[in-house]
Amino acid sequence: MIEETPIDLGLGLTGVLTRPAQPTRRPLWVLLNAGFIPRSGPFRMHVDLARQLAAQGFAVLRVDQPGVGDAPPKRGDDIAVIRHGFDRLAELAGADRFIIGGLCSAADQGWKVALADERVCGLLLLDPYAHRGAWFRIGQLQLLLGRGASALKTLLGRFTRRRRAPAIGDGNMRDWPSLAAARVELGRLVAREVGVFALYTGGAAAYFTHRAQFAATFGAAAAAPCVHFDHWPDCDHMFMRVQDRARLLQAIGDWGRAFA
Repeated sequence: MIEETPIDLGLGLTGVLTRPAQPTRRPLWVLLNAGFIPRSGPFRMHVDLARQLAAQGFAVLRVDQPGVGDAPPKRGDDIAVIRHGFDRLAELAGADRFIIGGLCSAADQGWKVALADERVCGLLLLDPYAHRGAWFRIGQLQLLLGRGASALKTLLGRFTRRRRAPAIGDGNMRDWPSLAAARVELGRLVAREVGVFALYTGGAAAYFTHRAQFAATFGAAAAAPCVHFDHWPDCDHMFMRVQDRARLLQAIGDWGRAFA
């Protein structure tokens, strides 16, 4: 029987640990929350994912990041707090390898933790960083051409306004690396053979509109065998539709079998 237990990892880090019916030496998944959403995830998506992964033989921690969701205010460096959580999970659950990540800012945080801690063997990135560039503009144009003349007029208006004032977008609200740094960082993760699941939804259309952006952003490392990339332009950022959440859980479960 799957077991779900509240757990206090110290330094203000709390969560729910979902364990499989049988003890396992597989990597432990750490699902980070983001924004105002607690560790249950949008529409309880993290709960459903944790139970599915436990049925596949993985232990999963659903956790509130420091100062986010139900967690108390930050007590220092976020990355150090999460790495402390890894130490406690090693003591409490015998885990020595971790798959970490989540949606939006949780993907950003997982990325930074993976770079800082070699115990991370997998990264779950939902609507993570991407560089706009030429392919983004091409994708925008394709989207708008498919919507008719009025949408094209809107695009031309945006270009005109952009000349007057810089736009405020995801890059201003989230802690993203530079393009050059992102390429180097993914190269480091690939050199360690960290498995990467990177998915961009239609909810990221403010900065990601074309599949070619992924390779244009991350360079040669984007084509590494350990990197799985997909683009679901018909899906929203929060996976509001039941069928989208089911599709996501299936995709993550299939990817996760490589760690079994």
